[in-house]
Amino acid sequence: MSRSRKEMRRGYNRNRFLVMTVFKLLRPIAFRILHAEMKPYRPKNKTFLVISNHTDALDPGFLMLEFNKYIRFVASDHVTRGGLLGFVIKYLGGVIVKRRSNPPEVLWNDILDTLRADIPVGLFAEGSTSLNGETGFISANTGKLVKESGKALITHRFIGGYLRSPRWANTNKVGPVIGEVVNEYSAEELAKMTVEEVNEIIRRDTYVNAFEEQRKNPREYTGDNMAEYLERILYVCPKCKTIGDLHSKGDFLKCDACGYTVEYGTDAFFHSKDNEVIFDNVLAWDKWQRQEWKEKVLSAKDGELIFEDKDQKIRTIKEDAKIPVADHATLQLYKDKFVIIKDDGEKVEMPVLSMNRVWIAAKDSLILVNDEHYFDVSCHDVKRAAIKYVAAWMYLRGRDFV
Repeated sequence: MSRSRKEMRRGYNRNRFLVMTVFKLLRPIAFRILHAEMKPYRPKNKTFLVISNHTDALDPGFLMLEFNKYIRFVASDHVTRGGLLGFVIKYLGGVIVKRRSNPPEVLWNDILDTLRADIPVGLFAEGSTSLNGETGFISANTGKLVKESGKALITHRFIGGYLRSPRWANTNKVGPVIGEVVNEYSAEELAKMTVEEVNEIIRRDTYVNAFEEQRKNPREYTGDNMAEYLERILYVCPKCKTIGDLHSKGDFLKCDACGYTVEYGTDAFFHSKDNEVIFDNVLAWDKWQRQEWKEKVLSAKDGELIFEDKDQKIRTIKEDAKIPVADHATLQLYKDKFVIIKDDGEKVEMPVLSMNRVWIAAKDSLILVNDEHYFDVSCHDVKRAAIKYVAAWMYLRGRDFV
């Protein structure tokens, strides 16, 4: 074992003692308070890569409690900027940090080095928590990583996590989340599979449609202001097709343009007193709106403003620090570029084809990265769907948003 792996192993052992001691004390309380139904599992292999769908920021903790084992998880760099939790994570060195400014091979090598040091690794192959309740896109490189590691693979899924902790909401609902191992594949089994076959078992085993599961086995998810911040994910009205005029209040989501209103129920489905429900769940609505948004984006004329959001906070990212750029900026989308208009009127233009990464972090921060800039774009009290810019970027590059 090289010196770096010895150091990695030493840090892992220290963290394992600290984390598992805390978990042992908190386990019964945490499961009861969080309504977590984790099925205990003892891995057959000492070192493994566990891949799960991702529904909640607490998923890593749930998995470690389920396995009764300390696991080093891959986490996006925004986690290390998250106040006290970010400080603790950085101090412990307990995660493999995925930095959006780094080339992919850096993360790849960090994962392989960890596994080769006989340390279990946890990976949420979607890259972030589910946007709409369905397991998201999983890169074809995931299977290649599994094969190259030469270690065992454990596939896992969470059911109910999205309904308990929807990505768009500011507060969690009260309801059950269930965790279960689907399969464990030995290194010998995986060696006989092609990369495509490994990818297929990962996609199959980790796939969850929260609303199909809810229809099959209904559970109640209660809380205050059930619909608050739904406009972070839903931005096209299904009745009048206007964009950006949906606003939430309490348990209701309403279109300011046409008055279309639905109530978000404790069953996680939409209801209407007027018996006017066009889509009864977030996932169906989102899949429809993606096509409407795609048509609008691709049909726009050159030089035409497609959409803009005002009152945006702009921060540039350097290492783990957010440095203020503007507090009341305007973010604009054109067919060929993103434009940020700062408080003083100065414009920063980023050609669509120059962007290395466009994604969302946490609840609603839009991440814009190219060779010159690394911006974190968030908003004040104005609720808006940052995800529409991600979808637009993909459409304009000739890709589908999945």
